[in-house]
Order: sequence, then C-alpha cells, then structure tokens
Amino acid sequence: MKNLYLGMFVLVTLSTNQVKAQTDVIFYTSMGIFEAEMYDTLQPITAGNFISLVEEEFYDGIIFHRVVDGFIVQGGDPLGTGFGGPGYTIEDEFDPLTSNVVKSIAMANSGPNTGGSQFYINMVNNVFLDPNYPVFGIVTDNFDIVQDIEAVPVDGSDRPLTEVVMDSVRVKTVYLSTATENIPSLEITISPNPTTDLIQVSILNNDQVYRVSLINNAGQVFFEDVLIDQQTIPAANLQAGMYFVTITNEEGKMLKVEKVMIGL
Repeated sequence: MKNLYLGMFVLVTLSTNQVKAQTDVIFYTSMGIFEAEMYDTLQPITAGNFISLVEEEFYDGIIFHRVVDGFIVQGGDPLGTGFGGPGYTIEDEFDPLTSNVVKSIAMANSGPNTGGSQFYINMVNNVFLDPNYPVFGIVTDNFDIVQDIEAVPVDGSDRPLTEVVMDSVRVKTVYLSTATENIPSLEITISPNPTTDLIQVSILNNDQVYRVSLINNAGQVFFEDVLIDQQTIPAANLQAGMYFVTITNEEGKMLKVEKVMIGL
C-alpha cells in the first residue's frame, strides 16, 4: 500500500501593493538532477532572461564547459567553447541582497552588460566577484550533484575530459504572492490517509468558487473538481512520485500549491 507524505510547497500570503513570484527550475544532467530557485523579484532582467531561455529549451544538450574545483561550475554556451551565447546581450542588474555565496547562480560575462546565456554556480563563497556578476538564483536541492560535477577530471583549460551535459532544464513551478484584494486568505490542509490511499483537501473562508486539481511535475492532470468545503482525491492507482495539489479561482488564477510525495 502506498504511503503519502505531505510537504509544504507554497504558502500564499497577501501583500498590499505588488505581485511577486519565485520560479523553481530543475536541471536534468548526465550526472544527476538538481534544483534551483530563481530570484525573480530581486533580479527580474537576469532571472527573467534565464527563465525565458529555459522555456525555449535553449539549454537542452548544452554542456558544462568550464569546471574549476573549489571555485565554479560554468555552462550555458551553445558552442561549448566559452565564447557562445543566445545572439544578444542583456543589461547588468545588481541587488544588495544578492551575493556570490556558495550554491548561488550568477550570470557570466566578458564585461559590463555582456551577459546572455552563460551562467556559473558558485562552489564556495566567491563574494570577491560582487558586484561584477549578477546573481540571479541559488541551488536549493541536490547540491551534491553539482559537487560531483565539480570533481570531474578536467584538462588544462578547465574543460571536463568527459562531457557533462544538461540533458534538459525545465521550469518546475512558481511561488505566488498576490495583492488582489478580492482573493481571501486561504487556509488549506492536505491530510494524506495511507489507510485508504486518499488525499483530503479542505478549505476555509470559502466565500467564492475554487477548483482543486492534482497534477504531476509534467503538468498532467489526474484529478480536477470544484472545491466547496472538502474534497477527497483518490490516490491508490497513482504511480510513485511527486504530485501537486493546486487551488485556482474561477478565472483560473493559481492561488496555492501543495507538494505531495507518493511512494511505495
């Protein structure tokens, strides 16, 4: 029988005057998978450019062409030489809340306002690089995979002797915070029941119509229905893996997402 484990994925909070988002990105590499969070609100130009390239599947098949043990892991060049890019450059932006600390992701460049698609991951605290390289994200899960990449043998030009490939890079999901006054604060509890293989979803402050859905990481919908007070989602026939319970309003606006791990 499956056991269901609940993990908090997103908490919707209300602010007074702005809409914010933080985007999670998954790197599927030839050495394993790791995840990162983009600094959308702190570095909208740099993070937005990276996310756009991810959505275009630009990074699929590109290698990490420069690996320096105890320093950085660098990739994003479609030529694999360190001299390639997306065919354009972007403006530099720097926020005092970002820094080249360990696990952070920054835009590589060859001078002011020359960033494009190449990025690097800081393997140690490289704060001496501030503020010349915009930091736009940070590795949040499986940093040990990046450390494995850091440890691969390289030649005299810091190029891995065996190619380390980004098989694909994909947007995972978006953390949401909304200021829309017409959306009430939501209190949602998911109570997995391993005895009956059901996911219970309940909602308070239900003064409007909501919809609840169960999707996987690829966006495949397994359940969808109107959520009034409580909804029961069958889980007995689901394959093991990561799923997301989403709550949307009548207009289809995402209000809350909860991650549920389903394992054997």
